[in-house]
Amino acid sequence: SLAAPLWRCAAGFEGWGMGDRVWSAGMNPALLLQLFLLLQHLEQTHHRAEGCRVRDKGYVDGGPGKDGIPSINNPDFNPVEIADLSDSSMVLGVYLNGTARAYPTYILRWHEIVNDQIGNEKIAITYSVLAGASSGFYTLDDQESFGTSGKLYENNLIMFDRGQDHEWVQMLGRRARKCDTLRRFPLMHTKWGTWKTLHPNTELLTTRTGYDRDYSVDPYPQYSSNNEIYFITSYRKDAKPYSLHGPKTTCFLLDSGSTRFIFQVDVISQAGSYSFKIHNTTSNGQYYSAEDVLATFMIPVQTNDEIHDYAVVVAYNEKKEVGAAWIVATNVSMNGTNWEANFALINGTTVLNYLSAVPSEPALSWGFNDYYKSGVFEVYSNVSSNFVKFSIDLANATENTTIPEKVPVRYTLYRLPMFRSYWFSATAIFPRANILVQDGAQFRFEAYDPEIIYQHPWRPW
Repeated sequence: SLAAPLWRCAAGFEGWGMGDRVWSAGMNPALLLQLFLLLQHLEQTHHRAEGCRVRDKGYVDGGPGKDGIPSINNPDFNPVEIADLSDSSMVLGVYLNGTARAYPTYILRWHEIVNDQIGNEKIAITYSVLAGASSGFYTLDDQESFGTSGKLYENNLIMFDRGQDHEWVQMLGRRARKCDTLRRFPLMHTKWGTWKTLHPNTELLTTRTGYDRDYSVDPYPQYSSNNEIYFITSYRKDAKPYSLHGPKTTCFLLDSGSTRFIFQVDVISQAGSYSFKIHNTTSNGQYYSAEDVLATFMIPVQTNDEIHDYAVVVAYNEKKEVGAAWIVATNVSMNGTNWEANFALINGTTVLNYLSAVPSEPALSWGFNDYYKSGVFEVYSNVSSNFVKFSIDLANATENTTIPEKVPVRYTLYRLPMFRSYWFSATAIFPRANILVQDGAQFRFEAYDPEIIYQHPWRPW
């Protein structure tokens, strides 16, 4: 604490032992209080600035220098008809502006970054091999393109932009020393067979990268299948939350800025889908509004309707290795309908919502290939009188007003930029995240305070 020692000095304390009770005579109490409040303000400002810095001891030189692992800057693609890749091979799939592209991970293991452009959008496809993390970012004009810095944070890729030479931590999506953030877009880390089924007109990155590499060779042999962690990490195998799963099991992450969510694949696979709202941790646990959530993920609102309710929905199909997240926003409050608890993944391909009063009639549905969707569904008025209260203009109702059998609800669906990583890197970088856990037949979020762990000596795994 900055304030505590300065307060003690200002108050006239001379020591730090049991006898440090010497009060300086003549100190004006009002002036002392003003000084203390000023020091508190300075301390809070200091912590806000420090809050955007990565922990120094997790920030290391990874070996190769700047651009030692070269990014692909002029990517070449084949149409799906002549693509030569096994269906079980893993790819990073992108769908933007009506164009679908896939980037095989066996190529990205040699390069980690592909700088590309789809339509008018400059983008960066990033893959941190040591953290098992994949994420897509929009590239601003003043950033030009991204390269590998040769540095790591908690075994995660640190990029640099070639326009301003700033360093960016991939999983954090922000600068290593400042609060500036990158804007993510949805990136699907899945099997080639799954991706081309979802997007039959996709293109596939070729090995014509401009570099002389033997792409049949894995530069990190067996790394993904063993428990080795190469560089210094705060991950502790015997302490929660780290010990909940194996270090290199897969998980998905949603980063809403102030709140993070982790979905380990074994847990979300058991659930099939999970829906929730995001708490605003700065306002006594109140939920964020849908507009706040969209703004947090930097997603433009694409409806003229007022948004009165929402649910965040995450779904995962283990067999096809496909996961995604969406926000469903509605123009009326769904309070009383229990709709948030009635999302389900059906046949591993379709997310449905069954309202409790009409289980045989899904209110709305979508698939893993949906990124934006809008429409209308109807809710029976007898589902909840509370719902009717929010859905009908009671202020102008009379005794002759009839309540309709069904109430229309307009909705808008937005894909969220959920990304993937290893369990050890997710929990090391986001130790206070809300982690989905299974409790019998129920699922819930659980968070941990790992401060005591950080007091232990840092050491390589």
